[in-house]
Amino acid sequence: MSEGLRRDFGGAIPDFYERGMAPVMFGPAAAVTAARVAALAPTRLLETAAGTGQVTRLLAASLPAGTAITATDLAPAMLALAAERLPAGTAVDLRPADAQALPFAEAAFDLVLCQFGVMFFPDRAGAMREAARVLRPGGRFLFTTWDVREANPYARVAADLVVEATGETGVFGLAYGMTSLDEVRALAEAAGFSGFRAEAIRLDAPVPDVGLFAAGLLRGNPTAVLLRERGIEPEPLVSELERRLRGTLGAPATARLQMLSFEAVKPRN
Repeated sequence: MSEGLRRDFGGAIPDFYERGMAPVMFGPAAAVTAARVAALAPTRLLETAAGTGQVTRLLAASLPAGTAITATDLAPAMLALAAERLPAGTAVDLRPADAQALPFAEAAFDLVLCQFGVMFFPDRAGAMREAARVLRPGGRFLFTTWDVREANPYARVAADLVVEATGETGVFGLAYGMTSLDEVRALAEAAGFSGFRAEAIRLDAPVPDVGLFAAGLLRGNPTAVLLRERGIEPEPLVSELERRLRGTLGAPATARLQMLSFEAVKPRN
């Protein structure tokens, strides 16, 4: 996937992401992630690759008043939608930033969080080092990825269709391609982290609108850019994906999700 596809979350993509994908995929996962963060009770929290703020909103509602929450994303359009969805008066500092070159001082945060972002970073090792740099000694880096497509059947179905149409998996290769625990552990340890932990988490998420979910999978991420570059109209593909998903999701429509949750600690010395 080109660098442009990694970065392009503008146009209609944030809206399809928020309405089509988030209720099924990111909302349920965010509830798990936010609960884990709340249990650690950070006072200075940085979220990278925050997207439209699925986790951010839950953290703002669940963490004690006075918790300093900074949420960043590379795409200003995603942050703009996140800002619209935050309740009035919410004390969250939203700012565009590259997780591979963070504009923050060393030891500025107690916890760094990244939900479903690390696998998209061109320089994953650099992003790990940056997370370690801005953490205080004893601080924690929590991040999640998706497990393999076979463990997320909706993604397998969508990826197969995209391959048929374009000859490549596009975003579905990156999003579901960071699954080797040994490789992730090596990245964390090379960045200076210790106390590495990993857990697979299975979720079953209702799909209230299969057609909108199909639209989100094809138009709510850089797959939309890939289709546009190939001159492929998305509407017929969305209809075909909806048809295939109905056979996969069952009745009532339910998406089987499997995510990998990682935690690493910055040593105190």
